This record gives sequence, C-alpha cells and structure tokens, in this order.
Amino acid sequence: MSDLEKTEKGQELATGAELVVDCLIKQGVKYIFGIPGAKIDAVFDVLKDRGPELIVCRHEQNAAFMAAAIGRLTCKPGVCIVTSGPGASNLATGVVTANVENDPMVALVGAVPRADRLKRTHQSMDNAALFQPISKFSAEVVDPKNVPEVVTNAFRAAESTSAGASVVSFPQDVLVSKTTVNALGPLESPILGTASEDAIDRAVEAIKHAKMPVILAGMRANRFSVVSAVRALLRKISIPVVETFQAAGLIPRDLEENFYGRIGLFRNQPGDLVLEKRM
Repeated sequence: MSDLEKTEKGQELATGAELVVDCLIKQGVKYIFGIPGAKIDAVFDVLKDRGPELIVCRHEQNAAFMAAAIGRLTCKPGVCIVTSGPGASNLATGVVTANVENDPMVALVGAVPRADRLKRTHQSMDNAALFQPISKFSAEVVDPKNVPEVVTNAFRAAESTSAGASVVSFPQDVLVSKTTVNALGPLESPILGTASEDAIDRAVEAIKHAKMPVILAGMRANRFSVVSAVRALLRKISIPVVETFQAAGLIPRDLEENFYGRIGLFRNQPGDLVLEKRM
C-alpha cells in the first residue's frame, strides 16, 4: 500500500480506489482510457502515482471505443473509466457495441455516495441497472472490502466465452473508505480445446470433395489466432472467402484474390452471390 497505514493489529489498510488500481495492475492492464470527474477522481489520483498509463479522452464514448479496440487487438479486456451521471450514460453506445461485437472490455464508473442514493442528488442514478441489459456483467460495489471480488469477476466475465463488456459502478464514498482486504489477480478462464483428429479429418474430406467450398468468416474471425490459422490455410489451398463486417482485416493484400467481399448488409453484393450459388 502506498502509505502503509495499518490497523492496531498491524494489518495494512487500503482505500477502495487503491484496491481498484491494484486489481488493474494484477490483471496486467497497461492502458486505461477515460475522463475525470468528482465521483471517480479518487481512482485517477492513484493512477497518477502507480499507473497503468492513463489516456484522457475528449468524450466518454471515445474512451469506450478505445478500450474495446484494445480488447479486440489483444483478446484481453481494455479498460475505460468515467464519472457519474452523463459520464456513465455517454458510455452506453461503446458498451453495447463491445458487447455485441464480443470485444472484451471493463468500464469503471463513478456514482454518488451511498447515503445520497435515494435522494434527488445531482447525477444520482442506478448505474448497474442502466448497463445490465447491454453488458455481460453489471454490478455496483457497496462495500470497499468487495472491490477485489467484483473487479475480478468483471474481468473474468469480459474475457470468457463469448467475450463482451463488463461494467462496475463505485459510489464515491466506497473509493475513499479503507479496508484490510488485498487485491486479487486474474482467475483462470475456461480454455476451449482444439478439435479432435477425427473432426479435423472429416473437415479435410469435406473440403476435398466439395464442388465449391467457401469460407464464411464472421464474429471473432479477426482474432489473432484465427487470422493466423485462416491465412495459413489459404496459402496452402485456394478457397473463396466472404466476410461479415466483424471479420474485417482477416484477408491481407497478398491473398486478395481469395476475397469475395462482404455479406448481409447491402444484399446482392459479390459475397452474397457466392453464398447464394453455394447453397
């Protein structure tokens, strides 16, 4: 802990804000995008001293998009941080986009102090309820000792199959209250195994005997591991590829002859015609 303040029994004390940052560090977060504000400034103060690197944005929606981009590129949750009220509501488009596109992201949101929750206080709103329909995980920390558990569960939900957005709301007083609990590191996420040899053999036979094989690339096809596998396959056998918009970037310039365009949005494009003929 930064000041090593201790209880009478010698236990180290940490504020909720310090625990938030310690959890981010243990999760391996390198960048955090956001806009400061009174209800979340306690976390900004700790970030300034300890990291991760803080990148201040001009709009909360941009912070969410940047965090989602980190998630898409690294397959690890990107993080954004905003204050209460419009700071939180401005995240909505970025959060729902990350959730629909399966981009792992964790949003940290400030809220009014717990004692003011039921009053008509400036910027008082139920953040957890706001984001619940558009995220994988949405919760509010109501006690500083619960910070590590909630933050860790938010990261786990964001990167587990299928990936998406998590939102954690922090009342202002929770962030400045002190507790003796310690930050938690990442939990193990379920790992999908490789296909069985029998399944691979059947796929090879299906491709070999197909009159017109087509690869339809969609959600998560632009993940690094998938990109590498598909490109390696195309360099061995030439198969037409059509994509949804979520698969953009899968086909590089040297494999453009395999690319037959996008499907689904405009209709009657080359990609749609290839699929129609295939079926």
